[in-house]
Amino acid sequence: MKPSIPLAAFLLLLPVLPLFGNDHGVDDGLPTVPGKDPVLTMNLIGFDAATGDLKARHNLRLPSSDVDPLTHSPKLNYFLVDPFDINSPTILAIKSGVPYSIYDNFLTSTYQVDDAGSQFLYPFDTHRARIRLFVERQDTIANDGKPRCYPQRFLFSPNVPTFEGYDVRITPTADNSPTLLDLKVELRRTLPIRCYSVFIALLMLLISISVFRMALKRFRSSGPPEMGEMAFCAALLFAFPAIRNAQPFAPPMGVLSDYLGFFWAESLVAITLLIKLNMWLRRKKAE
Repeated sequence: MKPSIPLAAFLLLLPVLPLFGNDHGVDDGLPTVPGKDPVLTMNLIGFDAATGDLKARHNLRLPSSDVDPLTHSPKLNYFLVDPFDINSPTILAIKSGVPYSIYDNFLTSTYQVDDAGSQFLYPFDTHRARIRLFVERQDTIANDGKPRCYPQRFLFSPNVPTFEGYDVRITPTADNSPTLLDLKVELRRTLPIRCYSVFIALLMLLISISVFRMALKRFRSSGPPEMGEMAFCAALLFAFPAIRNAQPFAPPMGVLSDYLGFFWAESLVAITLLIKLNMWLRRKKAE
């Protein structure tokens, strides 16, 4: 049966279909945006579960009406403030009278998750962080000669990241408003990693139980165990740690998946090997 022409055309276009669904938003490479309000974009660029550091890069783009077209400098002073950043500086200052470039309006921040360094529940561990930013503009000077800053409305254009090995969920809090960005970020292992980790744990358990049953069967017989059987058990003692470390982004030993599978399997194989060695010593006749 020959395939239809529409089906063949669909299969040819299938690899490029995701390109039509990409929403690039305001990311057109220009330092300014149309409209009256600045636009704040956020990219989460990295997460280290061992230290609990979540890194983000923020980009504040001013409206075209607030930038002098001749000098390419802002007409007012703008400040992007990040109070939850654990590093410094936590303020991005875009000053009037200074030529404005798209490369001058980035702020790289580092946030601490609520359970920094804790991976005990791997692969079911979940990490949460709080992100809060606001924009102020300085446009007048009071009678005392001090500048006045006012909250500035801004638009938020998030870019939801796809960290390798993590699903990321970003939700606004009740305090989120047009002048305050207040977000909750939740990171958890992807479904394939969780499934694969459970599969590895079950696989090691089933193999160790099968090896132990082989030893029981040999124990009920009268002959000594074969050298190949004992060599197989000894090989498993060294193979299981390698299989355990083959899990994606596996933390050091001592996490939940180890208690569910690896530790029990390794102990059972070691006991089985000792049983077979004792049987061989007692039943093997001198030649």
